[in-house]
Amino acid sequence: MAVAMALGLALLSGGCGGGAEGAAEPGAMAAEAAVDEDRPSPQQADLPSSTAAALAATTDRAPLGVNLEGVSDWARLQPFVDLMKSARPWGTVDAPWDEAASVDALGWPTGDAAVMVNVRTAEPGDEGKPYATIKPGVYRLRFVGRATVDASVSTNVVVRNVTYDPATNRSLGEVVVGANATQLVLAFRGTTNGVRNVSLRMPGYPAAQVFTDQFVQALAPFRVVRFMDFLRTNHNPVRTWRQRTLKASGSQASAKGAAYEYAIEVGNQLGKDIWINIPVHADDAYVRSLAKLLKNQVWPGRVVYVEYSNELWNYQFTQTVDNMNLAVAEAIAGDRTLTKGQACTTELFAANAGECNPYWAGYYRVGKRTVRIAQIFSEVYGPGALNNQVRVVYATQFVNPGIAEQVLKNIATYRGVPSSLIYGVATAPYFYLDETLAASPTATPAQILQSLETSLGTENEAFFAAGVHENGAFVRKPYSGGNYTGASHKALADYYGIKSLAYEGGPDLRQSPANQVAKLAASRDAQMGELVRREVTQWFGCGNDLFMHYSLSSSWDRYGYWGLTNDPTDLAGAKYQAARTVADSAKSAWTTCR
Repeated sequence: MAVAMALGLALLSGGCGGGAEGAAEPGAMAAEAAVDEDRPSPQQADLPSSTAAALAATTDRAPLGVNLEGVSDWARLQPFVDLMKSARPWGTVDAPWDEAASVDALGWPTGDAAVMVNVRTAEPGDEGKPYATIKPGVYRLRFVGRATVDASVSTNVVVRNVTYDPATNRSLGEVVVGANATQLVLAFRGTTNGVRNVSLRMPGYPAAQVFTDQFVQALAPFRVVRFMDFLRTNHNPVRTWRQRTLKASGSQASAKGAAYEYAIEVGNQLGKDIWINIPVHADDAYVRSLAKLLKNQVWPGRVVYVEYSNELWNYQFTQTVDNMNLAVAEAIAGDRTLTKGQACTTELFAANAGECNPYWAGYYRVGKRTVRIAQIFSEVYGPGALNNQVRVVYATQFVNPGIAEQVLKNIATYRGVPSSLIYGVATAPYFYLDETLAASPTATPAQILQSLETSLGTENEAFFAAGVHENGAFVRKPYSGGNYTGASHKALADYYGIKSLAYEGGPDLRQSPANQVAKLAASRDAQMGELVRREVTQWFGCGNDLFMHYSLSSSWDRYGYWGLTNDPTDLAGAKYQAARTVADSAKSAWTTCR
């Protein structure tokens, strides 16, 4: 699922967020670009005591993780103390939301420019919540260059005490946010060749703190963090390692996503294993450099899960079409592993003749590319690391297990023993609100919850067990290697000696503007928490591995009710507490496969 949130499109005609790094000079930025992947890793002795304690925690702890929101100025849970890291890419002074400022290679403006730093919105039911406004106080402004800074079209925001030091070419100032401010926009005028390394730190934090207290607290119970949206995996245009976002870039939320280094810092500083995604167009050199970066910067004891792109079966995403087109081109060029040995031409693919099927070629290419990524990581990490310290995962569609059945067979036929190449097969077991109810203006919270419970019981839970379809019924028995047997992903994982994981999952209330008040009430109901708990414990009870809830936080609105919380100031809600209870438990506590 993981539908890209469209909330920002309605905000001042603006788009997505952006960010900035502190005070590195251009030479330092270039050096970072050159040596990122070669920095030595800190030693175990260097870990903070809280992180060391997390690493020493029992291995029996329930393997429950969460997905993060994408970095944006409107996100409910802001990860960065420096708000510029979640600000939008730079715009013009007269239209800060247009993201059309002239910028350098790192995304910093080369002339006068403005930036949408933070925008707050409230949905029905959000009235009076503290996250509906920007935290008031004095924010510390720092940047390289000289400018006259004003609050542009901000509400109840004042810029004051801006001073410039010509000896260092640096400026300092304060941004005062008053009560009930909902929009923070900064304009930089009268510059000489623009500004760079702009930082705007929240009140009350020490100079070295990267992540907000709310973010740290919300993540605390969970073992693994998936960064698919954080890295802007969907529709990602990056092809080469040089094109990626750096910590020194002018935006952490452009179409290229945030820097991998910040994902690494979340894992290192907060004691989490990390799940990262690789853009669909990333070449082998990109993958190798990423593997080096992760090997050298992820602290000892942490695990890295690696996934190729996101949902390459889902045609609402451009990367799925791109992957299919790449597969067709590779097959026409002579790769018959994508067509079960058949030679194919453009004409045969157009006619969908025999095994010259572009869709299946695309599915097989996901397996091919996943294996190639695993091989590169194995070469970089060295013997014994694959499927231990680094875990490459093949992700596929939950409701269509035939894809995984055929792709795993293709891997076994053409590429090697799957268990020696990949850690597991991952799916997204969502349970759904009936579409008619989702669009109904009169559906009650009780009806919404009953619909979700029905979906969980009939479309999900049974298929968490190992089994196959026989004579129209799902039968709990091992998979034996056949074709189109309807084998569950757990049965396929058992057959190939790999793990069954969930890269996403949870309740899906559909994307509809209808009846938001009832959906909010249902999302806050204790029964919703019970459904979240029930899904995950059935997953573990049937012998599956890591479950990654989608997502930790989000707004609850027409674009979905994904978050375990929509209020980062309140973690006492039913969904969050249900997940926390499971995350704090032992996996061995969940043995019942209903």
